[in-house]
Amino acid sequence: MREWWVLFFLLLISSVSFALPYHVDKDILDEVSLNQQRYEQAPTSNEVMFDLAMSYAYSGQILKGWNLLKTIPKEYAPTVIEMYSELMKSDTNEWRYPFKCAFGYFFIGEKTQAINLFKKVIEIKPDQVWAYGFIALVYGEMGDVDRAMQWCHKGLKIEPNATAIHFLLAEGYRKKKQYYKAFKRLLNVGRLQSK
Repeated sequence: MREWWVLFFLLLISSVSFALPYHVDKDILDEVSLNQQRYEQAPTSNEVMFDLAMSYAYSGQILKGWNLLKTIPKEYAPTVIEMYSELMKSDTNEWRYPFKCAFGYFFIGEKTQAINLFKKVIEIKPDQVWAYGFIALVYGEMGDVDRAMQWCHKGLKIEPNATAIHFLLAEGYRKKKQYYKAFKRLLNVGRLQSK
């Protein structure tokens, strides 16, 4: 089930990986740029690759982030968990720490813990739309389509132009055999891509 949701999500958004029809805060765009520079200098560093992948993830460049994450050994996940768990203790107001830690848990299969950390991100930064999207993705992988769709709707209330979340919602409708609603959602994606 997990592979299907991730594959579907990534395949569908591959055509929108370069367009950002939604708002991204300047500090996040600056972080992406800084991490791209770090990556050019140290392209084999797990830490650098992970930081860049996360910058892509919370700027909505999901495919770029996922492709980079796939190159990092899964054995790095406990390092991520340890590092960001400690950082969360030192700064409880920094939303990036639980966001990154959630991915560590996700990759070792502790999906409930990943969801809880993405919810922590939302407590700290309620408008971090991609935390909503990743909660939806994880629920979808767990087979809880209804909850996945609920989190998609919550995310789209914050950022109606979040194309990847529209894709996830379309997949939810498809899973529920509501093909017309799935099609309508995909039409929204096409509209957003043309912006």
